[in-house]
Amino acid sequence: MVNIDEKRDRVIKAAFSCRTDLLTYARSLLGNFTAAEDVVHEAMIVVMNKYDQFQEGTSVLAWCRAIVRLEVLHAKRQYHQERSLAERLIDDAVDAAFNEFQASRKNDETISRQEAIRHCLEKIPDRGRAVLESRFKDELGYNQIGEQLGMTIEAVRKSLFRLKKQLRSCVESRMRITS
Repeated sequence: MVNIDEKRDRVIKAAFSCRTDLLTYARSLLGNFTAAEDVVHEAMIVVMNKYDQFQEGTSVLAWCRAIVRLEVLHAKRQYHQERSLAERLIDDAVDAAFNEFQASRKNDETISRQEAIRHCLEKIPDRGRAVLESRFKDELGYNQIGEQLGMTIEAVRKSLFRLKKQLRSCVESRMRITS
């Protein structure tokens, strides 16, 4: 039961963190900020009621955006607005532009993360870099790394643990600075 509560909390928290993007998306489809607020509010209710239908490992933003789009269509029907072909084409163009923007933003984040990793790897001493390269580039096991670098298996294990922790901390810090 705890697992279900954890999933609910995780999905709802992630959905609410996308709220600004969802409002922008709904506003672009409806052309009205108040209507967009109403639609996103309704979409969040759907998210809270149907969180269990979210598939782990997929994009929460994409899932929520699909819900918002359905809520937009529902709102347009509710207001008795007939959608012309031009309106549908505009909605599709907005959808495509939003996808392109999100892909671009994700690509920028990936590039920033790669630059942060390079920067942080430069701070690692030569021996530590040798341990990391042996493990992740050469894909050697702990025994092989120990033999190659004159270390015990336990020293290799501890070194990798510390190095990964140091890299993770450095990258996270660097990403906060650049964002």
